[in-house]
Amino acid sequence: MNDETKIRSLLEKWADATRNDRKDELLSGHDSDALIYDVLPPMMYEGTDAYRRSWDEWQPPFAAPSLFEIHDLKVAVGGDLAWAHCIVRCGGKLPDGREVEDEVRATFCLAMVNDRWKIQHQHLSMPLPQ
Repeated sequence: MNDETKIRSLLEKWADATRNDRKDELLSGHDSDALIYDVLPPMMYEGTDAYRRSWDEWQPPFAAPSLFEIHDLKVAVGGDLAWAHCIVRCGGKLPDGREVEDEVRATFCLAMVNDRWKIQHQHLSMPLPQ
């Protein structure tokens, strides 16, 4: 399996864990010191422990599986560093029965660590309404 395929697989596992609310697997492809930006406050997390601790505070309580699909994924690899970007369609059914859907932009910076690709930086952002 080439590096691009490995990175695509790592990101699909991240999406699948998110979609199916498998919180213990959600950050398995991240370096523990990863810097993560997300769309909801506090928006910046230094390390996976901080991100995981806050997950239940801001993550909408969607029924699993929720909508969390990667689209237009582009991956570039150069030696022991790589980056990827995509659009993520996300949303789902809330406890009151309402369904919501959004799109966010996602960018990932990865490094080869102990012969495995690890996400070092993750940045999710949402376009402002027009």
